[in-house]
Amino acid sequence: MSRTFALIGHPLGHSLSPEIHAAIMAAAGIDGTYELLDIPPEEVAARMPALLRDYDGFNATIPHKKAVIPHLAGLSDAARRCGAVNTVFQGRGYNTDTVGFAAAGMPLAGARVALVGTGGVGAMMAAECLAAGAASLAVAALSPELGEAFAADLRARFPASRCEISVAATPEAKSAAVRGATVLLNASPVGMWPKAGGIPVDPADLHAGLSVFDPVYCPTPSRLVLNARKAGARAVGGLAMLVHQAVAAQRIWNPGLELDAAAIAAKLLPELAADLWRKNATKILLTGFMGAGKSTVGRLLAARLGLPFADLDDETAAAAGMPIPAIFASRGEAGFRALETETARRVLGRPGSEVVATGGGFPTFEANRALVRASNALVLHLDAPFDALWARLAGGDGRPLAKRREETAALYERRAPAYRAFCDFAAATSNNAPPESVAAALAASLSA
Repeated sequence: MSRTFALIGHPLGHSLSPEIHAAIMAAAGIDGTYELLDIPPEEVAARMPALLRDYDGFNATIPHKKAVIPHLAGLSDAARRCGAVNTVFQGRGYNTDTVGFAAAGMPLAGARVALVGTGGVGAMMAAECLAAGAASLAVAALSPELGEAFAADLRARFPASRCEISVAATPEAKSAAVRGATVLLNASPVGMWPKAGGIPVDPADLHAGLSVFDPVYCPTPSRLVLNARKAGARAVGGLAMLVHQAVAAQRIWNPGLELDAAAIAAKLLPELAADLWRKNATKILLTGFMGAGKSTVGRLLAARLGLPFADLDDETAAAAGMPIPAIFASRGEAGFRALETETARRVLGRPGSEVVATGGGFPTFEANRALVRASNALVLHLDAPFDALWARLAGGDGRPLAKRREETAALYERRAPAYRAFCDFAAATSNNAPPESVAAALAASLSA
């Protein structure tokens, strides 16, 4: 007999849950379906009796994780601890987000935690921090009032906790909390598609030795995860959490079911990441100085990710109807830059994910940087020493700005800080690094 499961939320939009649960049920030999039910908040109370009666189990997501609680006969320990329910079975509420969060492996015992956001996910993560024995928890909230209310609720629900809870309600306090943290947890939607250009903290505050978890899974990885990896931190995105909490829900709905969550995640994560790239237009921009190998590495990276490749210089030349040196000769550098920016605007705005190689000067102009950050784009930098770059450039005739070594070296020194500050991740490259290995390193940085 086929069984029926569902996810309730509002708005749901594109959800990976049906795909994940279908794969889990197929692996376990369960005859069942999983559907999406977009239910406005004002209809939850009226719909709950039918949901409890007609479905073998269902999940709840934003904004229903608290709204379903009054209609349930009881709560699991995890749901009671977190004050939120995301899984319902036989009238009882459970929280499997805790299982997904635990799978991220954040070292919470004795940790100095910085938490960004005070919503339902933040409440769950804060509760798990206190239960695990975190030494301190600094809560970065949108306002002092929200932060203090969140902190007061935690203190009331965990009266025996010795964790020092504070509120970071100003940008300065937030930066100090992140710089002093050993664990950073994002509980805000900042950086989520279709506003993937956002990042919930100042990248300059990220540091080696920090463990970062960002439940944002679209895009995979988020800018926060990439920038944390760039800083030498260990960073985990939200896609694995999604899989692990789904496996935990299936175990609740099917008592006695044996599932290898790690094996299922290992199989599903690459497929889900590829699905996200296909369905949500995100551009991967490669930046770097002339000769860094952006076009060569970009084509290899695009092939690894199964995405189209575009070269911004080629598209700019096509738009002008002449090669780059001819554009410089007829319009000057200012004319070329204006055309380059307009071409980039068109490329960044067109449908579909792509790997895009940019020109050497592109990210050094504020207008271009603003254009990129207003779009759904992640920026990867090919960082090579000048001597290696000049060895590739010397004797070439297609680079209008690379005629003499001293002038080119000065240009490199002016541009290098902008490359490194603007990028979300950097990969070292030199004459000794085969393009295939650089592409492999970039692909690894983009893993879940």
